[in-house]
Amino acid sequence: MERSRLKEAKWQTGKEDGFGKGRASGKRGMRIGSLAAFALAGAACLVSCGAGRPKGCQEYTVQLEQYYVEYSEKYDYWDVLTVEYPKLDGIDGETQEGLNQQMYDMAMDRVNYWHLFPNEDVKRFQEEHYSIFCSDVDCDVTFHSQYLLSLDYFEFYCAGNPVWMTNGTERALTVDLLTGEAYGLEDIVEINRDFIETWDRINSEEEGEEASDAETLDIIWKWFLQEDEEMNEIYECRPFFYVTQDKGLVIGLSLDPKLEQAVTYEPLTRSVKTYLDAQALEPYKKESEFWERLEASEEAGEVIPCADKKENIWLGEDAGIWQED
Repeated sequence: MERSRLKEAKWQTGKEDGFGKGRASGKRGMRIGSLAAFALAGAACLVSCGAGRPKGCQEYTVQLEQYYVEYSEKYDYWDVLTVEYPKLDGIDGETQEGLNQQMYDMAMDRVNYWHLFPNEDVKRFQEEHYSIFCSDVDCDVTFHSQYLLSLDYFEFYCAGNPVWMTNGTERALTVDLLTGEAYGLEDIVEINRDFIETWDRINSEEEGEEASDAETLDIIWKWFLQEDEEMNEIYECRPFFYVTQDKGLVIGLSLDPKLEQAVTYEPLTRSVKTYLDAQALEPYKKESEFWERLEASEEAGEVIPCADKKENIWLGEDAGIWQED
């Protein structure tokens, strides 16, 4: 499958999970209907005394940079890394330092897990499977205001062999520029059964397919709550969200393999997401400063593209693994 089609696929699943090959359908991630088969510097940040509301951060920049490695020769296997990440400048110094670390760590999440800081189980997996580790991360700044910064990270990585072990995954980060707080989905949205049904219904309507049945919805609900003990043994169930320019949310879920499920036999993703507008979100809003920040947000700051973004020789647009037979 071509790289662009796989990156935009809805639910992609692997043969080891009993799903077959999956399909592409125009958006990143997996199709929900397949889920049932699992069964298991502060000058810019001021306070407006008259209005009683923080003025926020105005003249800041978000510079996209890239962590780049091509065959470091430091390991017993090859390594090729092209990881895009944002660097913030122009807000309170201590807050800025903390946010930059959070944003960098989010970009490097799978690289740290599979390559730079493996646990003992991953080390054993490396000994058995690794001829190469490569990662290609794209970072999009989806929303930037005087209060909030929202980021979407999409990654292809291969943990061992580009042909047999290439996974796609997505994650996101939304932060408060004044406090340095990172908002999780559970902080701002009530993840109850009704929310899962709404999320699934909207996703299904986008795809022109039937909504999931009750059993599947219960499974997805457990995954969003990270309460499926069997799945938690083999996957990290990771809900995520990011803010869109019209102040809606894209809400998704990624299943990141911990060990053997990284053997995919063909490139695939285990992520699904869908867009919810303000009306759809209203019944599920928790009391959170996030919503006040979002409502009062106006565009601020400047996003600067990565000046010399390298193509990943194994996972880039023209790499051989994306060529169809």
